[in-house]
Amino acid sequence: MKTFEEIGTCPGRVCAPLARELTWVDAVNNFPAPRDCLAAFLVSSAAEVLAGVKPANLIRILKRELPCGRSIYRLWQRYGQELLEQSKLEALVLREEEDALLLLFYRADILERRLAGRTMQAFLMRRGYPQPLTLTSALSHLQGCFEVAASPDEVGMFLGYPLKDVHGFIAQRPNFWAGGRCLWRIYGPPQRSLRLYQRYFSERQALTERLVSGTAPTQLLAA
Repeated sequence: MKTFEEIGTCPGRVCAPLARELTWVDAVNNFPAPRDCLAAFLVSSAAEVLAGVKPANLIRILKRELPCGRSIYRLWQRYGQELLEQSKLEALVLREEEDALLLLFYRADILERRLAGRTMQAFLMRRGYPQPLTLTSALSHLQGCFEVAASPDEVGMFLGYPLKDVHGFIAQRPNFWAGGRCLWRIYGPPQRSLRLYQRYFSERQALTERLVSGTAPTQLLAA
């Protein structure tokens, strides 16, 4: 089964801007200090969450060394908690794999508001989540689901994806929108989903551009 992180493509049309997407790789040479290197990775990987427009991101931290000789996994083990203490970001280990660590990076204030909504409450109740649903109980249950499934279908709701698209994905409906490249599969009328995707994309680019221009990543984490 495909996961929500998987990106689908359709030749000739994209919903992402045509300009090349900036990533952490474009900014990393600006920050040679190990702690700043990790901070830049976190800012770029969780930019939409830091900006307050997305409740959470799934981030896989690989255990292998990068071409520069550094290991983000080792940097995370050494500096991760310290950096998070200065930020609105929080992290939950969902699964430790042989070659990677899978984490949910989230803003507790935003995710808690999403969980409090009737739609989210009803959806997760049908998926077997405990009631009354709280941030702590929901994250604990999600963590348990990741112990038995590669990527539980309901994780899309935690990541801020539209309910109609999460429902379509769970049902494995064949008529998904194939007009471009997005973070998730879109079902039904695409306009609202595309606007949301564009907002996420724009926020990620805006923060990554600040990294590329030399803004200290620790400053962006603490903003």
